[in-house]
Amino acid sequence: MADASAPRHGGDSRLAAFADPLAGWHNDDILLDKDARQALGNVQPQLLRVLDWPELRAMFKQHEGPANQHVRRGRQLGLMAGGCGVLALAVAAIALLVPPAATVAVGAIALALAAIAGVLVAARRLVSRSTELWLGSRYWTERARGLYFQVLINNLDQAVAAMTDNTALAGWKATRARALEALPPARDMADRVRALARDVADDEVWILPEWRDAPPPPTRGPDLDRLLERLRAQRFDVQIAYSRRKLGESMGAPRRRAEANAALARLALVVAAVAAGAAGLALLLGYGPETLATRAPVAVAIAAVGVVLGLRALNDALYPSAELVRFAGYNAAAVQARAQFDAGGLDAKIDALRAMEAHAYRDLRDFIASHARD
Repeated sequence: MADASAPRHGGDSRLAAFADPLAGWHNDDILLDKDARQALGNVQPQLLRVLDWPELRAMFKQHEGPANQHVRRGRQLGLMAGGCGVLALAVAAIALLVPPAATVAVGAIALALAAIAGVLVAARRLVSRSTELWLGSRYWTERARGLYFQVLINNLDQAVAAMTDNTALAGWKATRARALEALPPARDMADRVRALARDVADDEVWILPEWRDAPPPPTRGPDLDRLLERLRAQRFDVQIAYSRRKLGESMGAPRRRAEANAALARLALVVAAVAAGAAGLALLLGYGPETLATRAPVAVAIAAVGVVLGLRALNDALYPSAELVRFAGYNAAAVQARAQFDAGGLDAKIDALRAMEAHAYRDLRDFIASHARD
């Protein structure tokens, strides 16, 4: 993930063809990473006074770890189950080719692998509570991310004053502390996730009700301009770079991996069809079902079907098409909001920042709803 202070254009083209485009992602938009804070402090120490939020950082890290742990656990179980299922089909295919004396042993191995796959699938279902915890933690962290920007957008005059005045800085910190108390308690997250999954009409973007209406425009000045430019970088540029890299051209990007897996699955399906046709042709030519001429293509067909199922399961687990569509929509909305920010005056810039909060919340809502139904 490019740092928010990096150049706005051309970053993606520097990625190596097989690089992981999301390596180094440290939530730079909320200055979670020490290096990001140091980089900003070196060039804009006055901005760092109002943009660094240690209390929010500490709470964010507390929930970010469990969220990542829960998703890894579910994915690992799913991948292990899919892998065992594919191996079971491959071994079953081999059973058609081994001598009769070894058929029972090879078949037993295939049966054992299939049983393990079934147990892993059941285990993944049993840890649905883990998915609920993951979604709850993810919901909380994204609402905390939104709060970081919502406090700024709705208190720009106070934030600008705090850049140079210590008394104003104390007031700014008090405003943030009150806002932080408005975040829903972590213990309520599971109920909130279930409510979001049911209520697709939910559209409560703003964490504090008084923020639903835009405040009076702030006083224009050089400090405000610097703050707005930094908000452009942290709110628009970082999110656009993140979503573009999810959809990017590097072979490490999820979109390219999904496309590669889908292409391999189609190729394996063709192989399965050709092998099945070869088996049928062998029967038409008079070869019996027990002959190698018939059994070999059947084995290839079974193995190819296993590959198809495995690749499709991998895509569903790691690169679901709905996720890629969601990222494309979010990226387009963020790009449009940034263009509005760049093209307009002060009112248009604030409107664009407020629109970005709506886009981010709706993306979060769609993410929660889609995964809660899995």
